Amino acid sequence: MKKILAIITVCAVLLGCAENVEKLAAKHLDNAKEAFSTANYNVAKQEIDSIRILYPKAFETRRQGIRLMQQIEEAEQMRIVEYEDSMIAATTAAFERIKDNYVFEKDEEYQDLGLYTIKSQAPNRNIDRTYIRAQVDELGRMTLVSSYRGSSYIHHDWLKLSVGELYVDTPESKDRHEFTDLGICYERLSFINGNDGGAAAFISANKDQEITYTLYRKTGPESSRAVYKNLRMTKDDRYAIARLYDLSQILLSLNEHKSLRDEADRHLKFIRSKMKEDVSAEQAVQEDK
Repeated sequence: MKKILAIITVCAVLLGCAENVEKLAAKHLDNAKEAFSTANYNVAKQEIDSIRILYPKAFETRRQGIRLMQQIEEAEQMRIVEYEDSMIAATTAAFERIKDNYVFEKDEEYQDLGLYTIKSQAPNRNIDRTYIRAQVDELGRMTLVSSYRGSSYIHHDWLKLSVGELYVDTPESKDRHEFTDLGICYERLSFINGNDGGAAAFISANKDQEITYTLYRKTGPESSRAVYKNLRMTKDDRYAIARLYDLSQILLSLNEHKSLRDEADRHLKFIRSKMKEDVSAEQAVQEDK
């Protein structure tokens, strides 16, 4: 008889402890619900984490906390989707306002992405001079091209652009195309997809200043190089590249917002799928009872 009473006493104590744990954990859950109702998602998640850390055996409250955490994550992703949709709309409107200032070309058979250029910088309009031109693809990636024309090849590898004491060096580029036409040597040195060491941004920032640039070629190991000669960018070239740089920034931003929106949408679908699975699992348990 004494053993039975002892067992009953222990069970009562354990049950009381379990109920007390659930009550203490429930306070954090109530705090989380209140924070969630005011869209204070970080505080809500911290309260739910507190339940897991402080009361690992508060199983029922933890289960409710998991369900609330899913609702919080759903709300967060919905907020991101809404924000990115608004940014996509604003950036698209900015693009629409300026897109007619550019020439767009795309060969559907051979090109995955079309290119935006400035008409005045077209190679067929500038075969008689050395200059820097630019182009931007549909993703916003900008390419600078150093076009050289001369009586012999110089095999240049990079550029230095200067405004007074300010200057920027491009990285060395191996993307060089050379050809001869009617005894004239041509070189096209490309700095692809924004890998120009900040040259395009430098030109854009200094479009109203006189910009000089130097063509260099590598002459030995390490950083040994030889100067071809110093040249001046024309005002038209400076402004053309600056306008393309502006387009690049808009398209880069637009595609970044689209990427973030798609990522949030995928996350949202995953969360809702998990929530649906959990509800189905709970219903199955209830039916078994």
